[in-house]
Amino acid sequence: MKLSMYRHSFREVLRNLVRHPLVTLASVTTMTLMLFLLGAFIVISMNARHMVELAGQKPPIEITMNIDVAQEDIDRVNYSLEQDKNVIEYQMFSPDENLEIFKEAMEKEDLFEDFSAEYIPYTYTVRLDDPAGGEEFRKSITALPGVREVALEQAVMEFLNKAIRWVNYATLLAFAVLGVIAFFIISNMVRIAVLARSEEIGIMKYVGATNWYIRVPYILEGAVVGLLGALLASLIIWIAYIQLYDNFMPGIEADSVLSMLPAGQLSSAILLITILIGVGVGSIGSVLSVRRHIQV
Repeated sequence: MKLSMYRHSFREVLRNLVRHPLVTLASVTTMTLMLFLLGAFIVISMNARHMVELAGQKPPIEITMNIDVAQEDIDRVNYSLEQDKNVIEYQMFSPDENLEIFKEAMEKEDLFEDFSAEYIPYTYTVRLDDPAGGEEFRKSITALPGVREVALEQAVMEFLNKAIRWVNYATLLAFAVLGVIAFFIISNMVRIAVLARSEEIGIMKYVGATNWYIRVPYILEGAVVGLLGALLASLIIWIAYIQLYDNFMPGIEADSVLSMLPAGQLSSAILLITILIGVGVGSIGSVLSVRRHIQV
């Protein structure tokens, strides 16, 4: 594409946007609304996934050792837990510590004065980063010498895995539905612009203008509308999310299941996604609309 064609295309984009201010305002506003809804759903989905992942880290996995376990077997389990990247943290309880915990739970310590801790095993509580790896973790630890049992809430793990999967499905569905809506918005915008300039386009075709020379300004116009809508939508989402975060998060710990993602972790992702979708849908919608309404 020649430099003169670039200059012509950008001039035409500015002319079209200024020539039909109401159409431009309606297109940008509608695109902003669609991208805002999409961005808001992405924010909800990311926070839902974050909460589900935190919930998956809460139910501890309990490892019970044999009563007569050797020290080398305990060291082997400790080493395995330290090397496992899916393990966030673990805690070992000695027989004496387990006895004290049991006494406190029963609230009648005098009943266990003559009870020996030698009949109580070593135990571990473990938190995993990804609940989906719970079954694999159980198998690997159970295979170690000295391990009697690895107990995990399999039903809870399976529910959390399904919850994460359904959150992903819902996000993809929102992408598809809102993307189609935005596509029709851009198509109608281009159609109006083409009809308004039908006489001028006919003259350009008569004097020998190429297909791309006529089409490119409309394609760029759709991309610009998508970009403006994405920037406005991202700004609105960012301001609204900061207000919501500041009002909701005070007093809630960062590792709580109810905690929200910090705005800094969302802003760049939301901006990138909305720009890509806005510019992409705007450009593609313009391409298809121009091909349908300009027979060149």
